[in-house]
Amino acid sequence: MAVRDSPGNTTKAIHRDLGQRRGWILTIAVGFAVQILSVVIGLKTVGPLCGSPLLPQSRAAEMADLQLRTTELAAECYRNIDSASVPVWLLMALGIGIVLTGVAVRIVAIRRSIDSTRS
Repeated sequence: MAVRDSPGNTTKAIHRDLGQRRGWILTIAVGFAVQILSVVIGLKTVGPLCGSPLLPQSRAAEMADLQLRTTELAAECYRNIDSASVPVWLLMALGIGIVLTGVAVRIVAIRRSIDSTRS
């Protein structure tokens, strides 16, 4: 025997609204997680005397170049930092895009609920 909802039962609408709320919150949370991941990866140094993509100063490598004059260690560090910074900036852009998508979904949901109550 199946249980049928009465015409005035709003539980389906409530469950749908909760699902939408969880969706945009989850989207924003994933976006912030990607942002945090990009910062963690961006702070990792690319070499023993080198900086990182977010903190590219390689003063130790520059000092080693000044003392030995032929190693070109600083140039190698800066090339490595440049190549390692591409995924970091892509992850940052992806995280920002995901957060903005979650915010846009929430704005659209609010506008739809306002329009449905007006009708």
